[in-house]
Amino acid sequence: MAKNMKYGDLIQFEQIESVIQLLDAGRPDEAKRLVATYVISDDMAERISKLMVPQLSFDDSVDHKGVLIVGNYGTGKSHLMSVLSLVAEDAAYAPMIRHPKVAEAVPPIAGRFKVLRIEVGGLQMPLRQIITLQLERFLEKLGVDYTFPTADKELNNKDSFEEMMAAFAEKFPDQGVLLVVDEFLEYLQSRRDHELVQDLAILRQIGEVTKHLKFRFVAGVQEAIFDSVRFQHVADSMRRVNERFTQILIDRQDVSFVVSARLLKKTADQQNKIREYLTPFAKFYGSMNERMDEYVRLFPVHPDYLKTFEQIHFTEKRGALKTIEAAMLAILDQDVPTDKPLFISYESFWNTIKANSVLRADPNIKEVMRVSEVLESRVQQAFTRPTYKAMALRLINALAVHRLTTGGDIHVPIGPTAAELRDALCLFQPGVEDMPGDPAENLLSMVQTVMREVLKTVNGQFISKAPDTEQYYLDLKKDIDYDAQIEKRAEALSDDALDRAYYSAIKTLMECSDDLRYPGFQIWQYQIEWQERRVERMGYLFFGAPNDRPTAQPERDFYIYFLQPFDKPKFSDNNLADEVFFRLKSPDEDYKRYLSQYAAALDLASTASGGAKAIYLSKAQDSLQSMSKWLQEKQMTAFEVTYQGKTKTLQDWFKGVSLRDRARLGPDERINFRDVVNIVSGLALGQRFADISPEYPTFSVLVTEANRKQLVGNALRALTGGTRTKDAAAILDALELLDGDRVDPANSRYAQEVLNRLKAKGHGQVLNRSELLSGTSDVEYFAPIKYRLEPDLLVTVLGGLVYSGDIVLSITGDKIDSGKLTQLADRSLEELKQFKHVEAPKEINLAVLRALFELFDLPSGLAQKASQGDTEPVVKLQEKVSALVPRVLKAGSDLQQGKLGFWGQNLLREEEAKDWNARLDSLKKFTESLAPYNTVGKLKNLRVTQEDLDGQKKNLEILTAVERLLELVAELGSTASYLSQAEMVLPAEHPWVKQAETARKALQEKLSQDRTAEHDAEYRQTLNQLKKDYITAYIASHSKARLGVAEDKTRNALRKDDRLLALRVLAGVSLMPTSQLTAFEESLNGLKSCSSLDEPTLMTAAVCPHCQFRPSAEQLELIPAANRLHKLDDDLDELLANWQQTLLENLEDPFTQDSLGLLPPASKKLIDAFLTSRKLPDPMTTEFANAVQEALSGLEKIEVKGDEIKQALLQGGSPATPDDLRKRFDTFMNERCKGKDATKLRFVIE
Repeated sequence: MAKNMKYGDLIQFEQIESVIQLLDAGRPDEAKRLVATYVISDDMAERISKLMVPQLSFDDSVDHKGVLIVGNYGTGKSHLMSVLSLVAEDAAYAPMIRHPKVAEAVPPIAGRFKVLRIEVGGLQMPLRQIITLQLERFLEKLGVDYTFPTADKELNNKDSFEEMMAAFAEKFPDQGVLLVVDEFLEYLQSRRDHELVQDLAILRQIGEVTKHLKFRFVAGVQEAIFDSVRFQHVADSMRRVNERFTQILIDRQDVSFVVSARLLKKTADQQNKIREYLTPFAKFYGSMNERMDEYVRLFPVHPDYLKTFEQIHFTEKRGALKTIEAAMLAILDQDVPTDKPLFISYESFWNTIKANSVLRADPNIKEVMRVSEVLESRVQQAFTRPTYKAMALRLINALAVHRLTTGGDIHVPIGPTAAELRDALCLFQPGVEDMPGDPAENLLSMVQTVMREVLKTVNGQFISKAPDTEQYYLDLKKDIDYDAQIEKRAEALSDDALDRAYYSAIKTLMECSDDLRYPGFQIWQYQIEWQERRVERMGYLFFGAPNDRPTAQPERDFYIYFLQPFDKPKFSDNNLADEVFFRLKSPDEDYKRYLSQYAAALDLASTASGGAKAIYLSKAQDSLQSMSKWLQEKQMTAFEVTYQGKTKTLQDWFKGVSLRDRARLGPDERINFRDVVNIVSGLALGQRFADISPEYPTFSVLVTEANRKQLVGNALRALTGGTRTKDAAAILDALELLDGDRVDPANSRYAQEVLNRLKAKGHGQVLNRSELLSGTSDVEYFAPIKYRLEPDLLVTVLGGLVYSGDIVLSITGDKIDSGKLTQLADRSLEELKQFKHVEAPKEINLAVLRALFELFDLPSGLAQKASQGDTEPVVKLQEKVSALVPRVLKAGSDLQQGKLGFWGQNLLREEEAKDWNARLDSLKKFTESLAPYNTVGKLKNLRVTQEDLDGQKKNLEILTAVERLLELVAELGSTASYLSQAEMVLPAEHPWVKQAETARKALQEKLSQDRTAEHDAEYRQTLNQLKKDYITAYIASHSKARLGVAEDKTRNALRKDDRLLALRVLAGVSLMPTSQLTAFEESLNGLKSCSSLDEPTLMTAAVCPHCQFRPSAEQLELIPAANRLHKLDDDLDELLANWQQTLLENLEDPFTQDSLGLLPPASKKLIDAFLTSRKLPDPMTTEFANAVQEALSGLEKIEVKGDEIKQALLQGGSPATPDDLRKRFDTFMNERCKGKDATKLRFVIE
């Protein structure tokens, strides 16, 4: 859309008349304009043509009733009544109607009525009196003399109406009376209860008389009166009226159509420009894309404006159309913004309401205005996010408007959700389009943020949010001033209360839990980082002075004190190396205010409940955030830190130190108060930590109390062969257990300390846990003066020594050596930390080790070298183990998958297969169990006996046998598979099939004995010879069953033979035995030809790929295909001769001879020629066949199957005498000839 486009450029704006009065239709100069300007939607046209016109017509099939037209102020209700009454009065107005469907529907009522239009708003008389007086004056003008009885003299109102219409009919026999009433609801609402009951009674009777009189009644009302709560007190009377009235609703869609078609009319070009303008914004809203046509049609009015307006019930006659018109006039010359979608949405109507002094008198509206003004004032003065202030004010106005749409109850807890507000107001904030993620969700999040900020700004007053539906609404009774309550409580706080609030804030900022180690004292176990070694140290955090705290047990590495800032304590600082003091030296007035508000809000929250409690806690949180911000900005100078008698501000402590680097913060992260406390405490206490743990490990990753269990667990899993993660390597490296990538405790001072202590115990002695760890049950260390290692780190060192085979670790119920390394991962860390003792491993068993090396085809002398500490034997053994493991896995897998199947049978019996599987599994476990023995030290813990090795030797032989048999099966398998297919190709009785079966049994029998496949050459020769014999047998069968090239040509020639063509023509004669011809052609077509097969082709495929010949699947003939072809040639001669003879006999039959004279001359000539020559014409013609068919048409063909004759002759059993057979045959013939002239019958045996 072009820049600087104005709203007026996008709309064909047309002002509409302020208020259409029904009585204007009575003025000729106004009448035409009223009809010509009435815009009708398709839906409205449907209701007029299907409901309104039939009710007004004189059609006897319609159940005529009174008509109520229902529509809010400004919806075109009076206009509709004016148009219909004008057409009913004068047919000349009908062609002026703009909607074709309505124009087509109105002829039945056009010009058929005399119309009386009245407005009853503001009248005080009873309804009967108004109507009768108006009708009398109306009739008098028409020259009809009729006077209604007075109310006190009236016996039956319906009789009076009948008399009136009789008088009218005398002068106007073809017309009716149409009474049109406007402002009817206003009149009904002004009536007292007893008056209303009488008025409704006359209204019901009017509805009843329309049923059979040419009297019609139409009234306009602002709402559907039969469903209205306003008339619940006369519900029974209303129900009876309802039975005799039809309601025609003018709904929001009709008004929308009028707005778009008249008030906001647009050209196609204007619509296109609006669509281009709105499309980029559609993605920010829930349904704009789907409703784009509606948005474009009504632009710049939001489609939901009319929906909301319709739900507002005012006492003033101001319509939707005029409200929109006024709003449009205000913006016609304004530029359309390019950075946001700007609509006239329903919240803008709030300004219209506020400007109307009449509406302010309404008690409901007055109350909503009062609350709205308070909220607007708070947002104008105290909204903390200026960028969003305009959106915040729109939201307040929208909630105010929505408060008036709830059917008169302004306290019902319902309202729009944030998503509904976003969509119905088309809220937008430039910049949201640059946010990543879903645009609609981003904008929704922004709207929710603004609503939260509004709630915060107004202290939760007057706005509530339903937790279950997420709906926001004006809560007019929610008027507590929470800020005033907090200020009042804050004034009465003592120094002690301020200190408590200070500690409460510090507790939150220091992220302390509610779980106190010593009830009654604010003391927590706490950790700070020893930055030089990248590990957390344990100590205590205390709120108060040293003389206030209990004796903290067990003793730890440090104590951090936060001293009271207001009621300052008195104590003696002994300049201890493990104590750090934090003092808030100069809290300014801002901080005191935040703190007192925080304390007061918490105090009030403790006694409040429900929504009030939540607001006080929210206020406390706001104050806490203000304190945090104050500390963020001023903590460096506001806090003093004292260590060993030296007091400095935080700023001075951090001179030359990068806080961000120490806190390891990213570029976008902000340092918080807790980080600052931890870093300065670490700076002060760093030397203290080094003094008490001089040779403590230095880690490459930060080890905390939260992650150390996981890190140690990862390190132990890495020792057992699991994945060596970065964390695991960091722990092992810090404990000096790694030599490059290899685990080797030889260079670890911590490991050597353990070995030295074990060695000092003497040969065969154990080193108990208590000789490695000292301290209390809660705090234990290994070598506390020098290393000060915690038990979990000592366990990692011991794990490294177990891995290298230097020690055996004894735990409850087991001993972990290098052969049981997995126990380090399987057992819990707590269980390992409670180990019993460590001991040296046993000496190497040379005899077993020699046998082990021999088992793997290694020199037995390597065992001696291993006992002397040489690593070469271990390397060679592990190479053998590494190579054997995949072999065992593959062989076992192949065996389980049945890959030892040969020629349709498994080579192993079931019991044998189970045994071999078990042996391979045993070999697998044995081989895998050797993998951990990868150092000389570990070989000392080798748990293998000579008996184990003897068993594994047999298992290795089985492995070799499986591999050899698998090789053989893989080599011969394709030939065996070919032969299996071949057995199914040849018939079961074929000699080769018998030969193959015998050979298979013999071969499988030999293989079941030959487990090492020594005779593989013999097996190969047997299979190849079988395959060769099969190819010979198959080719012989193929040659016999298939035609060659020459025979195929002969067959094709036979298909075109004149004899066959003659028979095909004669088959059209119904008397001929056509089944003989069909059988002949099937035999001819059944002969298959194939001349492409050769021996090399059959080397790869057991079946001819050209013709798919399978002897076992085809019905083979004893006679070769070529011989059968020659016989078919002879059969064709015989068949032609038989058909010729059949024709001669039938044509010479006396019955047929009689009818020949009736044939056309040409046909008779053809028949006579045949009978004379006694030979079929050559070539055969269809003319001849047609002549024969015509000549024999008097004969009836009866088809008989051979099986039917056989069954007839067998009736009564077999054997039978000649007489019996003759009788049976005669019986059969008589049945088939029953009721027919036997001389005309001809039997054809199929």
